[in-house]
Amino acid sequence: MVGTDSAPRIEAGGTGMRRIAIFLGALLGLSALGLKAETREVTLTASSISWEIAPGQSIAAYAYNGTVPGPELRFRTGDSVRITLVNDLPEPTTIHWHGVPVPNGMDGVPDVSAPSVAPGGRFTYQFTAPAPGTYWYHPHFDSAAQIARGLYGLLIVDPAEGPSPNIQSEVSLVIGEYGMGSRTMALPTRGTGGGMGGGGMGGSGMGGPGMGAMGGELLINGKTGPAIPDLHVRRGDRVLFRMVNTGNMVHPMHVHGMHWTVTATDGFDLPAPYRKDTLALNAGERYDAVLDADNPGLWMIHCHNLMHTGDGGTGLSFRIIVE
Repeated sequence: MVGTDSAPRIEAGGTGMRRIAIFLGALLGLSALGLKAETREVTLTASSISWEIAPGQSIAAYAYNGTVPGPELRFRTGDSVRITLVNDLPEPTTIHWHGVPVPNGMDGVPDVSAPSVAPGGRFTYQFTAPAPGTYWYHPHFDSAAQIARGLYGLLIVDPAEGPSPNIQSEVSLVIGEYGMGSRTMALPTRGTGGGMGGGGMGGSGMGGPGMGAMGGELLINGKTGPAIPDLHVRRGDRVLFRMVNTGNMVHPMHVHGMHWTVTATDGFDLPAPYRKDTLALNAGERYDAVLDADNPGLWMIHCHNLMHTGDGGTGLSFRIIVE
């Protein structure tokens, strides 16, 4: 799931006008198809948990509804959305809807566009699901530290008529940087095996499951390689990857044996999709990219900042199997 954190400016022929036109067109499509926008209600409870990122390796995390990332929220354009944040943390927090043009008062920035939610408190955010695309949510109270502890999640908006029938499967790829934004939190205990484990650079090689001397752990969907599950797809499938970088570093995601076809960025469809084999995700940035699974075999997808991964599939790395 960076564009803009507020409603787009309306400029003749500009991105803001195109986005509004897409949104209005989708709403008109609801009527043409005889579909009705729904009222969708969700509760997100922020709390402290112990989260396993690899076998025998757990972190002291903050989480929405007990998972890192938080629940994947999915709506259709035009839905009326009501999301209640329950704060079971020992400190205030908020939720910001990254890239979503919400009404003022619902944007989750304390003392600017929404109140902070005190420990034991709750607040209900209300907005209309925008144009189709990939978005994400995270706090804007001590945001660097709270996101680094695990408070983030994906928000997907489908067209009024539902997901594209030309896509056989979807993969969410949410990059997290545990511990990278906190000044006070304790880092996890790492093993002393090969790679960057052991809390420093003293391992037998670069690219163990953690960041070592950089001071944190790198995660995909809440796990670190090699604990990130293999992805199995069928030859000939078109697989839509929804990628978001919740961290503060750049992560160039590289696919072996195939290529990305980039179709959208930051929730905006591209007028001319383009092909890449290495796609750099900046801090907070989102990409939709289709992978045509046309090359059978066992392949790797990984961050090509090679300090963040290892040849054996550690860190920001996992395997894709085209069957």
